[in-house]
Amino acid sequence: MTDIAIDDRRRLLESRLEAVRSRTHRMIDPLDEDALERQHQSIMSPLVWDVGHVGNFEELWLLRVLGGRDPHDERLDHVYNPFENPRWCRGDLDFLRRREALEYLRDVRQDALTFLRRRPFDPEDGLMRDGYVFDMVVQHEAQHQETMLQALDLRPDLDPYPLLRRAEHRAPDVDDTARVTVPGGPFLMGTDDRTSAYDNERPAHTVHVDGFAIDRYPVTVRRYAAFIAAGGYETEDWWSPEGRKWLADSGHSAPQGWVRAVDGGWLVRRFGHVFPLDPAEPVQHVSYHESEAFARWEGGRLPTEAEWEKAAVFDPATGTSRRYPWGDTAATRRHANLDHRAWGPMPVGSFPAGRSPLGVEQLIGDVYEWTSTHFRPYPGYATFPYPEYSEVFFGEEHRVLRGASWATSPLVARATFRNWDLPIRRQIFAGFRLAWDPEVVR
Repeated sequence: MTDIAIDDRRRLLESRLEAVRSRTHRMIDPLDEDALERQHQSIMSPLVWDVGHVGNFEELWLLRVLGGRDPHDERLDHVYNPFENPRWCRGDLDFLRRREALEYLRDVRQDALTFLRRRPFDPEDGLMRDGYVFDMVVQHEAQHQETMLQALDLRPDLDPYPLLRRAEHRAPDVDDTARVTVPGGPFLMGTDDRTSAYDNERPAHTVHVDGFAIDRYPVTVRRYAAFIAAGGYETEDWWSPEGRKWLADSGHSAPQGWVRAVDGGWLVRRFGHVFPLDPAEPVQHVSYHESEAFARWEGGRLPTEAEWEKAAVFDPATGTSRRYPWGDTAATRRHANLDHRAWGPMPVGSFPAGRSPLGVEQLIGDVYEWTSTHFRPYPGYATFPYPEYSEVFFGEEHRVLRGASWATSPLVARATFRNWDLPIRRQIFAGFRLAWDPEVVR
């Protein structure tokens, strides 16, 4: 990179660090100590633990790994180590409270910006090439913001943002069962990007995918409500053995947040607000098991991860893969529902400018989408810069989710990004769309 390009990259990274931190402050400022410091669900951390963890992660990578600094407080390394402390026990830890956590964030950030402004961008150093480690820290904080929103959304007794209002938006009437045919053949999956992509997204590699069809839009509330009305949660045939066990253990009979209205329709509770559920929205807060059962009921299946990515990025006119469904430039408000703007999914058909070359829509934003694929490394995978981000989760336990949700930062939302979770989880802002084999394509 030229000196001018390096200076531009430094300014871009500094603006991203400041923007994501500003978002953190806007999220926590309206919350009282009970909302911040008490653990309200065993599957989610106390919110202020996430705040302190963000600071500890930044200190580790930007001040200690890069700068050779001594720990700010050795005790914090244990408190904020997510592997030593699973979520269910974090409420009992001696974590920093609001004032101390915010002071810690401020002190670490001041020194981190000094390193950003002075440290050479060494092209031989994987962490500093193009300032990768600073982008990694930005994405880490943005991902924890989304996790904190999941925790808040689980609290029916809390109205954390009194001024929250559902975005008014009228989408065109569309056929929410429409499908798109994806041609068989090879395509380039993954990425070789070293400026922001995580290790599990690399390397780019050629994958052959047989022809199939895929839903143009994510499965909507309307479609999912029909599954419930048809006895979907009571009919064992639609559920895998693992799904039936989860269903029996959980007692669930609808997606998280759904509430029966007096007239028999559906309301939804989000962040302490209850309002009518839009039938044209993508369904969210469903587990892998629920998604899989719906797919069997409709006669389709969940797409593989490779099928999802091919539908999202493959351009049959050029035979190449894009960075985003709509092209190679980052999302704008025309392309996708991201960055906490709408406080929920937008109706299908809302973002025609974000469609893929094959005509598939709303692949990025609104909801993450479950796939049938187990979370495993790509051929040629190399851990970087630490195994605890990806490597320790590879195997049969976790399923891959693709895309991004309405709560995802545009700095994280890209077509190669891989999310993953246990099949039982549904606090994530996740939905799905179906794939269809040629013999069942209409």
